[in-house]
Amino acid sequence: MTQSRPPTTDPLESAFAEARQSTPALPDGLMARVMADAMTEMPKPERRPIWRQIFGTVGGWPAVAGLAMTACLGIWVGGALTDDLMLALTPLESASFEAGMGLGAFDLLLVDG
Repeated sequence: MTQSRPPTTDPLESAFAEARQSTPALPDGLMARVMADAMTEMPKPERRPIWRQIFGTVGGWPAVAGLAMTACLGIWVGGALTDDLMLALTPLESASFEAGMGLGAFDLLLVDG
């Protein structure tokens, strides 16, 4: 069973209820000054060129240098593994690498396990 409270006629409570019903009027220009102060304190976004944004996403200059090194190494290895290198292998090894005809250095990519 819930207990109900009898209505009170406390003058302080009635003053608080009346104050909650009305909103105070602000002085002229107060809200504009507050908003101007708030806008000056907000951080400004830094505008960076698109290439800096891409390099930052990848990981910066060290990561881009590593990717460039890997690309150069891949091009070099792709050019170094020509048919001349395959002929230098023993006949047994070159027969195990034979996966297709006329593909050059890409024969090694087609070998299973």
